[in-house]
Amino acid sequence: MGGSAERGGVNENRLGVELRYACEIERLGELAPLFIPSQLDAEGEAFLARTLQRQHTRAAAWAHRTLTLLLSDFDANAVLGMYPVFLLSTPQALRLLTAARPEGVSGARLLDIGAGSGDVTTRLAPLVEAVESTEASRFMARKLRRRGVSCWHGRVGEGAPGDPLASGASYDVIALLNVIDRASKPRSLLSHVVRALPPGGLLLLATPLPYEPFFYVGPTTLPPEEKLSVSAESWEDATLELWQNELAPLGLAPRALTRLPYLSGGDVQHAAYVLDDAVFVCEKRS
Repeated sequence: MGGSAERGGVNENRLGVELRYACEIERLGELAPLFIPSQLDAEGEAFLARTLQRQHTRAAAWAHRTLTLLLSDFDANAVLGMYPVFLLSTPQALRLLTAARPEGVSGARLLDIGAGSGDVTTRLAPLVEAVESTEASRFMARKLRRRGVSCWHGRVGEGAPGDPLASGASYDVIALLNVIDRASKPRSLLSHVVRALPPGGLLLLATPLPYEPFFYVGPTTLPPEEKLSVSAESWEDATLELWQNELAPLGLAPRALTRLPYLSGGDVQHAAYVLDDAVFVCEKRS
């Protein structure tokens, strides 16, 4: 990659790991004009500094392995307070959302689906008026509530009592961050989310690419019941496939796109874990 076709960059950082922000812009097709370059900012640097200071011990790793005999990795992380995550800083989220809605989202109501421990949710919260969340893991739901984030525990879109997607509630912004690659029925989930948005509502979607899906049933990982039509091996081609094959048919209009590393705290084997995310902001058409 190089020359005028590349936007963004690879940041040097104290972990010595490659954090990818650049892309070959011409390969994004119709999405190319919407690409917003990103870089490692102060919030990301602070997260990496904390990650280096609190790498988990061999004892913690042993406890994690033991728990995953009974629980998913995700649940074990919640129980032990391991592997904090970072995706969007508050300024980065603001830049993407205001690219889609220039007047801002300060009065908006946000629903964060699959919010995990709330590490990303709490960075979105300063931008909006109210935040609600959902989480399929009871352990993560407990962490969210302890952080002061309202959380409905369950799998959205399955008709369970209290499901916010089925309640008739209105949300200006729905976040679906690193969820569709870990959902059993991601296409159905996306359809439910879009139906729950009002005309002009925003979907903030992030997923690692290339697309390598699975979902947890306890400690077991299984292939999804629905697999999205995203098979390309490169980030650019997979991003375009995701848009053309899955998002555009739902009646969405693309408003902003960036490339960000999804960072997870490290352990005795790795200083940090990194996934390569595409982050979209899409608007529901009238």
